[in-house]
Amino acid sequence: MSISLVALDYSRAVQPLYEQEPRAGIVHSVFRRAVNIGFGETMLTLLSSELPRMPNGVRISSPAMTELLNGLQPGTPVWIGKRRLFVPSGDFELILPEMPPWEPRPALAPYHWRRSSVVQQVYSLAHRLARQPRDGGLAPLAGPLLLGRTAVMTPLLSTALPLLQLLLRASRQQKTSALEEAARGLAGLGPGLTPSGDDVLAGFASVMALLSPYAYSGAGPREDIAEIISSAARPRTTTLSAALLAYAARGEVAEPLGNLLLALARPQEASSEVLFAAERVLALGGTSGGDMLLGLLLGLRALDHVIYSIGARLWSYGPCSNATPTTTRSLS
Repeated sequence: MSISLVALDYSRAVQPLYEQEPRAGIVHSVFRRAVNIGFGETMLTLLSSELPRMPNGVRISSPAMTELLNGLQPGTPVWIGKRRLFVPSGDFELILPEMPPWEPRPALAPYHWRRSSVVQQVYSLAHRLARQPRDGGLAPLAGPLLLGRTAVMTPLLSTALPLLQLLLRASRQQKTSALEEAARGLAGLGPGLTPSGDDVLAGFASVMALLSPYAYSGAGPREDIAEIISSAARPRTTTLSAALLAYAARGEVAEPLGNLLLALARPQEASSEVLFAAERVLALGGTSGGDMLLGLLLGLRALDHVIYSIGARLWSYGPCSNATPTTTRSLS
């Protein structure tokens, strides 16, 4: 029996895949609430509706996901193009809805970031990460890297710590070769479809892509930091991680991560919003959320070093803020 369904929503970043001439892909991996499909160097993820939006995602209802998973397995051929995705083996067709796509790049430009507020929030979230139950990820490194504390080191943490220290130094100093060295060392570090090292790099790269053009104003162009990280990591990690790093290098991130960045851009009085948004990030995957949050905090720490050094100027509060609009002024 032929099945034709309309998706609930989709990321703007995957729209070109749907609008091109039909091309073949292949199912990469299948989970209870997600299916990853490879198309060349990129990867589309079909997500059940209870999961948050992803930059490479198309969401469908839970019953539709159950129907799709019936008989689907890695290696199954899939076709995409002309606004539909088609699985011949199950005679299953998924069509994009007639609605605007979700934008995976958070709209941070209207906001003015108070340095004192962001520094305090980074410190608070670093404490939250350091208390994260030890589950195999890199979150415990928030202590040594952000709080000046020691941590009980595992082989994974011992390998990652000097590489993350190098990543921080290289991004502050704009040393391309050192950035590449750090990214190559972290890429593929840890188990899973998105290893811990890649998740940290994704959080870090997304901050660089979204904020460094503003924070580095007057100190030379550094907008390419995120792309340097993504390019160096790409050949050394999994297909899914490489695809997500490419999105992160363009500032296209998972919905919880974007919401956290938006919360951080608001006044310090909104700290409860920051903590709530951080918990949503931590809920991503097994260790992915904690690792991405660590990368995001490290990115903000690297930018804070530059902001403090050169007095970079960022944004005024936008209409979504609860604060009174002000003129743009330097972080202080």
